[in-house]
Amino acid sequence: MSKFLNASFLMLITHFAISQISLTGRVVDVKNEPIIFGVVSLKSNSIISRNTITDSTGCYSFKNLKIGYYTCTFKSVSYKDTVISFNLKIDTSINVQFRNNLLLSEVVVTSQKPILERQIDRLRFNVAGTDIVFGNNVWGVIEKTPLISVSEDGNIQISGTSGAVVYINDKRKVLSGSALKNYLSSIPSENLEAIEVMTTPPSKYDAEGGAGVLNIILKKNKTEGLIGNTVLGARQTLVNSQSASAYFNNRKGKWNIFSNLYLVNRNRNFIGDRVIDYPNTNLQLIDRTINSLYEIRLLAPGVSLGIDYEISPKQFIGILFDYSGSENNDTRNAFGYDNYAKNDSLTFTNNKDILPSKTYSANINYQIKIDSLGKKLSVDFDALRYVSTNNSISRTENLDIISNKNLYNRNWFRSFSPQLINNQSIKIDFNCPIDKRLSFDVGIKTSFSTINNDLLFEDRIGENVWLKDTRRSNLFEYQENINAIYATINKKINVKWTYQIGTRIENTVASGWLEGKKVVDRNYLNFFPTVFLRYTQNDKKSYVLSLTSRINRPSFWDLNPFRTYTTDDTYFEGNPFLLPSKYYRQELNHTLDTKSGTYTFQISSSQLLDEFYALPYNPENNAIANKKINYGNRYGFSTTTTYYNQIKPWWRLTGTALAGYISTVGSGGNTTIDNKTLW
Repeated sequence: MSKFLNASFLMLITHFAISQISLTGRVVDVKNEPIIFGVVSLKSNSIISRNTITDSTGCYSFKNLKIGYYTCTFKSVSYKDTVISFNLKIDTSINVQFRNNLLLSEVVVTSQKPILERQIDRLRFNVAGTDIVFGNNVWGVIEKTPLISVSEDGNIQISGTSGAVVYINDKRKVLSGSALKNYLSSIPSENLEAIEVMTTPPSKYDAEGGAGVLNIILKKNKTEGLIGNTVLGARQTLVNSQSASAYFNNRKGKWNIFSNLYLVNRNRNFIGDRVIDYPNTNLQLIDRTINSLYEIRLLAPGVSLGIDYEISPKQFIGILFDYSGSENNDTRNAFGYDNYAKNDSLTFTNNKDILPSKTYSANINYQIKIDSLGKKLSVDFDALRYVSTNNSISRTENLDIISNKNLYNRNWFRSFSPQLINNQSIKIDFNCPIDKRLSFDVGIKTSFSTINNDLLFEDRIGENVWLKDTRRSNLFEYQENINAIYATINKKINVKWTYQIGTRIENTVASGWLEGKKVVDRNYLNFFPTVFLRYTQNDKKSYVLSLTSRINRPSFWDLNPFRTYTTDDTYFEGNPFLLPSKYYRQELNHTLDTKSGTYTFQISSSQLLDEFYALPYNPENNAIANKKINYGNRYGFSTTTTYYNQIKPWWRLTGTALAGYISTVGSGGNTTIDNKTLW
């Protein structure tokens, strides 16, 4: 027994000693003076695992290292990088003395690309090589990007406006919400070149979405061999959520294979309260108060696989497959208090929803560089398939208003709402630089979408006996074809003045059938001009004036007349007759680079015409329906100030301040809207 205890004790000491291995040292210059704020990076398996900064004495330290092979890189301004590889087994000290200055024999480059760069149509955050990307992921860098704010559920806002459209290397990403967050969290930020924020996107991008475009620029991996990383995370609020992701990239010769895998288990509990004023009816209902408790359980797996092949130095082809799944199990418990002129009533509704969905998408991209000026042709084919099989059951009880005891079951029903979406598109882009001052881009795109919903409602008429409710069941089919063409011209007039003019033309043909009857038949043409004018006063000051127009299309689910119930007589309903909203934005930007930091000032106005929103109305008796309609217009004015400064080599400060005014006018049903909001 004593031998076993001694052996266990020795193993414990050995494990503890291994986990406490450290690497220390001192970095000096040719005069043996300490190098202050030198960057020391430690690589393991070709991945940067640790970074540190030398202190005022030139010393650095890494603790709690594991046994293995490492590569240590020492960096300092005016000196060549020093790289040392070694096998770490015990506590080790490595001292470095820089000797060779980085002096060029003929030309000395004294300027570098700024971290925050204002281009004519976008704000570019050049993060490659900065300490922001060390040990981080792409989502973590987005959180630190100027003008951007994100939420825990993956919502991205640009200048305070929700609904940003995300592109990766100029290719639109179909993921959104938690799926998008998990995907971007799985990509190490060492692969990140820059993040481009476009509040007024140029004509090259799809005209849909008023919040703007976020374009993530990833570097092409040129390192031979296999690299990868894994991430585990947990978040504790009222409930606990977990996430895991893995990334790998393997390049060999002309082939490059990469993949992302992620899984999130997310739990949320929250309370919702609503008070709805009700128009006078023969029942004399004055208002309804709904107090809800939501419990949301989400399990979301996802995977992507990409293969790139270099046909020749000027030709490239790539294939990317994406899969994202979602298994929602939601429970809503709602108390409804109806305030009548004479007798009030109290109800309790329990809703249970099982909402599984799967999204499959594929992209095939071909690129060819035509000449040394930068002429390039790019062809993309995209396909998407979305499948969901939503099931829900709802039970409403009438309660005694004093004791809260169940008097009787008032309503009990269940619903099945499967949805199938197929989309295919092809896009061709041609970039044509004429010289250093003039270039133009042209492109075409066509896309086809089909949606099928077979919606079934059933009422409970006995123990395990259900009867189809023909009033609320329906078969809805929808088809949409969008054809687009765009052209832009970029012209540098002189060192101070630059302009970009573009237009995008989109033709939309849409048809919809409800129970075999055609209820949607549209064929319309939209023009989306964009204008950018830039004045560069000097290398420290610049101004950009931009005018753009876009469109907000209702989602396929918004067009579906399916009902989602909160109580048995309070529900949300889609509207197949919704029209798109037109969005116009005017913006003036001023960028100022000073010794105290870089400032970006933005003043903008916007107009959203024929906006759609879910407004309450009373279709029958005391029911309250929330149905999206084109109620009116929304006018907005906002100002944004962004500050960026690198205070120390290891300390960067970014801040954004927003202020705005919104005026909303319109009407719907018995509701008149005239709201004014400051934010």
